[in-house]
Amino acid sequence: MSKKILAGMFLLCSISATLIAAEILQPFKSDKDGSGTTHKNRSLYGLVMCGYQGWFNAPGDGSKRGFNHYQGQHDKFDADHAGIDLWPDLSDAGDDEKFPTKLRHADGSTAYVYSSRHPKTVARHFRWMREYGIDGVFAQRFLIEISNPGGEENCNTVLTLIRAAANAEGRAWALMYDTTGCEDFAVFKRDWLKLIQQFKLGSDPAYVYFRRRPLVAIWGLFASRPKSPAFFRQAIELVCRSGFSVMLGSCSSWRTGHGKVADEVRAVINTADILSPWTVGRYNLQTFPAYYERVIKPDFAYCRKRNIAYLPVIFPGFSWGNLKQRDFNLIPRHDGTFFQLQIDRCFALGARMLYVAMFDELDEGTAIMKVHPSPPAGGRCRFLSNAPREPDHYLKLTGAAARRWKTRTELPECSPVSFRRGSTEKPAIVRKNWK
Repeated sequence: MSKKILAGMFLLCSISATLIAAEILQPFKSDKDGSGTTHKNRSLYGLVMCGYQGWFNAPGDGSKRGFNHYQGQHDKFDADHAGIDLWPDLSDAGDDEKFPTKLRHADGSTAYVYSSRHPKTVARHFRWMREYGIDGVFAQRFLIEISNPGGEENCNTVLTLIRAAANAEGRAWALMYDTTGCEDFAVFKRDWLKLIQQFKLGSDPAYVYFRRRPLVAIWGLFASRPKSPAFFRQAIELVCRSGFSVMLGSCSSWRTGHGKVADEVRAVINTADILSPWTVGRYNLQTFPAYYERVIKPDFAYCRKRNIAYLPVIFPGFSWGNLKQRDFNLIPRHDGTFFQLQIDRCFALGARMLYVAMFDELDEGTAIMKVHPSPPAGGRCRFLSNAPREPDHYLKLTGAAARRWKTRTELPECSPVSFRRGSTEKPAIVRKNWK
């Protein structure tokens, strides 16, 4: 491909990104009539949702962030330095979506990556979700990113694309804040008010509801982060005052932890509508059955007793070979056997919803999206693939799981519970047909 053509491609992407940025944080408008839309009130019950990072950038995409989340040590991205352990399959992507790298496939051809702020790419991801029957995503929003203007612009651009694609493809979506590296309530409050007032968060038909309110997730309530409880109490109060239901993402040891901070974490959890403990990397194919009995089942029972809905997290495998220079293929996928075992146990548990981590997490090797069957070779870096399975193997498994969970959509949703936010316990309620 000539330098002239490449320059034209980059210019097109930059112009596209600039136009999108001009429209970011605007209320959603229907493509059909251009008018504002109203709530559809789609419940999280019965849905299989994926985490969607949306954090990949490339030179020329308009972000001026380089190969963000692709780079390895020393901000390099080449055959010896990379930050991803899976390589995206761009076989059905347009030329304007493919960003060239220094890496090469075994046949000598250029290895391309994508940008999460390219409208065609995000639209394709959500089209895959529709084609394979996956319900939707929790769109990740990192406080540490939105604390600076450049990061905020990129996050806003990606968020706008996610909302548009979800509505165009009939997929569900909800916002998930990630507090990793930033527990500054002022940053959260400023952003939240902007999303409510300008973006009209929760007002488009694709947005997820829970207990008759739009849902927002806040992730990072860990006892190992001493400032977490105070931040989360403030954030929950603000979100609930805005008329939203709250889902919390916590550490996996939230129920069994000891000490003052652990007690405070449980007190905060008792004020939530949904709990979703982070279990990625906590077990493998051999150890999962014991973990399920020791941790997941008691967690579910604790939440059920207190009218807290429980959203289990599952993942296909885990690898930190290039990102951390260690632990390559640390938790093998076993051609999907590991993933399917988690699906089966969570369904037997009676969980009425499921969270798959992640749709596009190439960094830690947990992505379920299509990955290249013959990733780059020739340097120090190594990349996993789904071989001998097809590039879309985990999209198929996730879609099949979503069809199973549809059998639980007819179960009645628990009624909202009136209680004082900040209390450590909730009053007992009467459930009907709870499974």
